[in-house]
This record gives sequence, structure tokens and C-alpha cells, in this order.
Amino acid sequence: MQRGALLNGKYSVLKEIGAGGMGAVYLAEDVVLKRRVVIKALLSDDDPDLVAQSVKEREFLAAIKHASIVSIYDFIAIGSKGYIVMEYVQGKTLDEILTERHGPLPVPEAIEYIQGVLSAFSYLAKLGLVYCDFKPQNVMIEELKDGSNIVKLIDLGTVIKYEPHPQDVYGTHGFYAPEAVKSPSPQTDLYSICRTLGYLVSLMDLANPIFGMPSVEHYPVFHEHAALYRLLVKGTHSKPSQRFQNAEELGEQLSGVLRQIVGGQPGVPVGSKLFVPGILTTTGKLGLRGEAALDEHDRAIDLLRYGDQALRGGNYVSACSFYRQATKINQRSIDAHLRLAEAYIDQGEYSLALAEVTMGQRIAPGHWKLSWYTGRLLEAQNRYADAAAQYRELISDLPGELPPQQALARVHSHMQDHRTAVDLYMNVLKADPGNTDATLGATDSLIHLSRWHDAAQLLSNVNEAAARYVDAQLLLIDLYLCHMQPLEAQNVLQAAEIIIVLDGRTEDSRYYLARADVYRVAWQLAKKHAFPSGTAIAGVRECTMNALGNAAEKSYQEYLRRQSNPPQREQIIRSKMEVAPWRFW
Repeated sequence: MQRGALLNGKYSVLKEIGAGGMGAVYLAEDVVLKRRVVIKALLSDDDPDLVAQSVKEREFLAAIKHASIVSIYDFIAIGSKGYIVMEYVQGKTLDEILTERHGPLPVPEAIEYIQGVLSAFSYLAKLGLVYCDFKPQNVMIEELKDGSNIVKLIDLGTVIKYEPHPQDVYGTHGFYAPEAVKSPSPQTDLYSICRTLGYLVSLMDLANPIFGMPSVEHYPVFHEHAALYRLLVKGTHSKPSQRFQNAEELGEQLSGVLRQIVGGQPGVPVGSKLFVPGILTTTGKLGLRGEAALDEHDRAIDLLRYGDQALRGGNYVSACSFYRQATKINQRSIDAHLRLAEAYIDQGEYSLALAEVTMGQRIAPGHWKLSWYTGRLLEAQNRYADAAAQYRELISDLPGELPPQQALARVHSHMQDHRTAVDLYMNVLKADPGNTDATLGATDSLIHLSRWHDAAQLLSNVNEAAARYVDAQLLLIDLYLCHMQPLEAQNVLQAAEIIIVLDGRTEDSRYYLARADVYRVAWQLAKKHAFPSGTAIAGVRECTMNALGNAAEKSYQEYLRRQSNPPQREQIIRSKMEVAPWRFW
């Protein structure tokens, strides 16, 4: 069409702005409604009746109404040509942005753009529609007056109604799934989304490979962001059943991956639709349970919830009773069997736990929860290498989730592979800074690596409102007194400050033992004249052997009053006697 041409008596062509697979794309003016539109060639055929029929068959697109999808205004058939008239979006396509920058996009930015269109694909899937041709050229970043952006799909010319073997199939080499050539589906759209994301962050060669993802060593960005690479590998898996099955699932994992890359917000709990938040659960044989979230559609959901309440309270008889009732209400309840397995793991009944996991396998082969509870069972049996294999499999399947990574870190710590454990724990803490259990786990491994100052820094950052704040501070005291070498006066002074901070916050017997040890060690240093003149130690009137010994002895007495027969009683009595002031009268 030439500039100035009037289409259908109302659309004045302004200029050609692109080319699609079926013809040119034009910017035009709607002279009636006084707005700019985009006109795209829809099809061409020598038979005008066939063109008119085909245009009518595409009119279902006008019913699509979504904030992240360009609006369809009109369909036109003129002789041997058909056209679609769409909303004009002011902005730049992702392809244009890549060209302007002469390189790939920063990973967080690329992920945010993809997140911006996922709701559109969820919407299309619910309507039974397949987009078919997702790629950077078909994503527009609309610039609003307030400076914010809206991500929009701008080309609906390739959208089809889902059917097993459609007559017309569209797509672009390098982006479509292998099976999309014959049978495109909402799931093949998700494949294209993952290939597109991989391209946005790497500008990878789309022909090598044409399907799946390239090896991680070929592109530094994939090596630097392992969680993102795992997500892309899953999303472009050669087996469709191993990929993401809906946009919500992909979006949930993508949000988790982004959190691992940019870091979580301190004080803001990390949410998950797959795992119960740590604040709502309790500890078991393996520490924090990390319960898999229940299927809310399970017919026995109420019984499962009652069972969870009993399990968290340590009432195993009641918990198992509820879970068994749940299996009778819903014989295919995988959650009931796996919760029974968790209860048996806590009680050391490993053969019974294995039987329940096996039953779950029969009900839902390949379900991710099976890897989780199998890993927990193996870990409880000290079969750490086998447990690690299960957790790694789960991390590949759920790249945005933190509990499997934390479990793998815990297992590596048990295997004395503390470097790997620290790396895993630190990745969890980057995404979830308030995860005190991960902090304590990382601290333990750092101590084994003699990285005392890193451990101290980590413990010092634990928020006072954290459930295990006292545990963290007691561990920090132990670090100052028993691990940092050489033992210096400054370490003791810092430990004493922590004792004062904890005063009145806890009646835990461990606090009184820690307080006693702090003043005993201070007494030993004072005996060697290791404190500079005028040194003040928190909690005592003066830095003298008498004052420090008195404080230590009273603290040991407080501890023994609360723990009358501790395992280390003999050593504690010796320590108490060592500093007792009356011995030096």
C-alpha cells in the first residue's frame, strides 16, 4: 500500500513500519476515531471468497481483551487481500532495544520483561488460544507518561485456536518448540518464552542448537546465573512432559530465580506456593521441616490440616491417625502418604516411611514431592550422597525454590564438604536474608573452614526479631571464646556486650552457661594482665579478678539450678571452682 492510501474508507496509510511473515506492516490513521492504528497483512489469495471467509474466521481475536495484549480493532477483506487492524503501541520492541544496546540485556531486566507478558499467556491459554510466534520482535515496551513501562504482545496475526493438528501453523526458527511444527499448544508457547529469555540475556546462536539450550560454558551469563540456566534448560527440555506446563508455574519459578539474582529484602518473608513458610512450621529430625504445601483441591484437605497441626505439636499418634483417615477419604492423596512418611522419619521408622513414599510413587509417578521426601528419608538415614542426588534433581526441577538448596547445603555439611555448603547457604541467604536456619548452617561450615570473621559478620546480621536470634547470639559468643584464634581481649569484650543484650530476653539455660564462660575467660585474661588499664567489661563493676570471678561463679550456679545434671556437669563444676573468689581469700 502506498502512503496516503485510504483502506476501507477510514484508515489512511502513513508509512510502512515493518514486515511480517504474511506481508508488510503499516502505520495508519483512523480518520473517523482520530487515532493511530497498525495494519498488518493477514493473508492473500486469488479467491476473494476464500479471503473473506478466512478473515471472518479470525474475528475471534477481537474478543481478546488483556492489558498486556495489543487490542484488535477491525478485520478487512479487499479482493484478494485480508488485513487486521490493531492498536498502535508507542515504544520499542525488545529486538529494537537489543539492537540499540549492541548487546544482551541485563538478566534482571530481561526477566522482568518476560514476567510482564506471562499473565497474557495465561489468559490466552484459558481461552484455548495459542500465540505460536513469541520472539523479541513481537514484544513491545510501551512507555507511559509517568516514566513507567508496560510490556505488550503486539502481533496477534499468528494466534490460532488450539486443536491437536491445526491446518495453519506459524513460528520462527530458533524460537519454536520441536513439536510446534505439527501441534502448537499453550505449552509450546512457554518453550518459546524460555528460548526468548535465553536469547535476550546471551544473544546465543539460535541455530546452535536450534532446540534446547547451549552448553553452559559457551555463554558466561549462564555460568554466572546457574538458577536461570536451570530454569531455561527445564523450559526447553526435549520431553514436553518435563517442561513447565502453565504460565503460572513458570512465573513462580522465574520470580524465585530473580530473587536469587538481585537478592531478597531483609524482613520480607520469602513466599512459595510449593513449600510451607518456615514461620508456620516446626523443627523435626532434620531441623526445619520444609513441609511441601498441601494440594488445596485434595478431598481430604481438612484431615490433612488437622494432621499437620498435630505433627507440628509433636503428637505423632494423632497426626498419623488424621493422615490415615485422609487416605480413606481420598485413596489417591499423595500428600497423606508423604505426610505419613514425614511422621515416620521423625520417629526413626524408616521402613514405614519408605513404604509410604513408594505408595506415593504409585499414585503420582515423577511428582516433585517424591524427590523431596525421598531425599529427607535418605538424609535421616545418613545416606548423604544419595540424599544429595535427590536434592540436586529437585533443584533442577524447581530452580526458583530455596528449601531444596538449603537441604543440599545441609547434606554437604554432613559430608564435610563445607566449601560447597557455604556456597549453597550463601545463595539461599542472598534471596532470603532473614533465614536464620541458613545463617546458622552457614556459620557452622564457616567455622570448620576457619573463616571466623565471616562467621561473626553473618551472625551479627541476624535480626533481633528473628525466631532464632538468641541461638545466633549464643553461637556468636561461642565463636568469640572458643574458635577465634588467638583469643584476644577484644573478643571477650564483644562477647560480654552480647551477654548484656540478651539479659532479660531469655531464660534458656544455655544463656547462663554462656554468661559464666564469658566472665571465666575474662577472669583468665585478667589474671594474665591482658586487659589494658581502665578496661570496662559489660556486666561487671570493675575489671578485676574478684569481680569477674564472682560474676562467673554466680552464672554457673544459675545454670546448674536450671540444669541439675547436664552431661558436662563435672567440667562445669571445675570451671566454677576455678574462678570462685572465696578460693583466693
